[in-house]
Amino acid sequence: MGQYEAAEKQYILALESDPDNAAVHSNYGNLLQQMGRDEEAEKQYILALKTDPDNAAMHNNYGVLLDRMGRYEEAGKQYMLALEADPNYTAAHYNYGNKLCDMGRYEEAEKQYLLALKTDPNNAATRYNYGYLLQQMGRYEEAEKQYLLALEADPKDIDIHWNYGVLLEELGRKEEAAIQYLLALEAGSDNV
Repeated sequence: MGQYEAAEKQYILALESDPDNAAVHSNYGNLLQQMGRDEEAEKQYILALKTDPDNAAMHNNYGVLLDRMGRYEEAGKQYMLALEADPNYTAAHYNYGNKLCDMGRYEEAEKQYLLALKTDPNNAATRYNYGYLLQQMGRYEEAEKQYLLALEADPKDIDIHWNYGVLLEELGRKEEAAIQYLLALEAGSDNV
């Protein structure tokens, strides 16, 4: 029996003894999502939120699932519900910022990234995505600052090096861009 299957068996047993346990439903939903069983995961999140409707993490995780399923508007609503439940919930600000960025709502996305960074200023993923947003907005100096802060937090992240290289290339700094591309390749070979 594989690792996922063994974990699933434990969740089923736990729910048999306590069918209204929101945390078990939510964690089981996370497992099902990892297994690619999205419809089943959604059912678990819905059951979890019926029992604990003000749980920011559960709304956020459900939003991530809905995003993955291509149900973007519903995902955005889940992120907003997460933030209503906990206005300082970093992951929901980050995920909602990504959603808004994808929708081209850059000013709103920036606000979400800044709120996420207020609660977790060293989060490399937020810094990176905020840098990308600023790059899309043509605010190159600010974008570079965010990429550099992201690399401080995670110097081996392939995507940060690569996109920082793209920014440097856009700025005509081709030699510096080439160094970032090489660092991205080195980071990739470290992960093999």
